[in-house]
Amino acid sequence: MNMGKALLRIRKEQGVTQGAVGAKAGLAVSYVSRIENDHVQPTMTTLGRLASALDTPLSVIFQMAERGVGTPRHRCPVSASGRCIGEQIRSDHGRPPQGGKAHYGRQEMRILKMADQIALHGSKDVRKALLLVLESFMTQQASV
Repeated sequence: MNMGKALLRIRKEQGVTQGAVGAKAGLAVSYVSRIENDHVQPTMTTLGRLASALDTPLSVIFQMAERGVGTPRHRCPVSASGRCIGEQIRSDHGRPPQGGKAHYGRQEMRILKMADQIALHGSKDVRKALLLVLESFMTQQASV
């Protein structure tokens, strides 16, 4: 089990620093670093604090640690502007348009953020329902 690498990956995917995670969890930055680099194994209490700071369920951390996180499951989908859509979704707002490049407005970002939350943290049934609804809408759009 590689808990440190799972925590590191989650933190990097969220684009937050060790300092920010340490501050939210009430831990020294050096201790967060030692955990991520597998120099120390966190206790369940510490792991709970880190999960809370990362706003990630403990179950997700354990699953990532068990299956290994050396190779990402997928690459970030890229928008027409060449930016990672996942980064845009997880930021506070969409990126402003740059020289006519594609961007997402507030409503589009809200839709993407909700879908991202369900995709990452929703139950199997909820994800299946979302997929069914989205496929239905896409079928309707294609026939219009």
